[in-house]
Amino acid sequence: MYSLVLIFVTLAIITVVAIAITLNFIQKKKKDEYKKVLDGLEVEKNVIEGTPIAVELDKIEELKKNEKLEVMYNDWQDRLETIKNVQIPKITDMLIAADYSLAKMDYKSTMYKIAKLEMELYKVRTNSEFLLSEIKDILCRSRDKIASYKLPLVPDSYYIQLGEANVAVKEMVKELEKKPISIKVLNIRV
Repeated sequence: MYSLVLIFVTLAIITVVAIAITLNFIQKKKKDEYKKVLDGLEVEKNVIEGTPIAVELDKIEELKKNEKLEVMYNDWQDRLETIKNVQIPKITDMLIAADYSLAKMDYKSTMYKIAKLEMELYKVRTNSEFLLSEIKDILCRSRDKIASYKLPLVPDSYYIQLGEANVAVKEMVKELEKKPISIKVLNIRV
């Protein structure tokens, strides 16, 4: 009887340990899944942050010759500053808060924060893509307008003649450098 109780207690302990290990494994797996989602969202934030809007906007700055384009440029500049200085830092703060909730193993709060983060990322991505498409549209129309102008073409013979003239001038310079110039008679006309 004593050995039966000992076997029963041993089995109970082994079962409890197995259940604890299984629950720990499940919890670790769940935490890893959430961490992977958060890492993916952070990568997406970095992609949005690295969008070449500023580069394209600099190209527009060179073209702003009229008041309408100046107003559009200022609006785009303001929208870019809002994305960079308000929306991206907000996403960074939300990522930190979700990561903190995950570290505390508060999975319900983590899921809620991930959902809010995904919505905010969607908004920022949409804003930046729309802004970039507007800028690229203006650049494309400007490029097409420039291409429509008939610019004068320089004939190839010009480059050949210019090359020959350069060679002749270099030969003259060499000859002049070899001999000192002496002037025997100075002609002065009054």
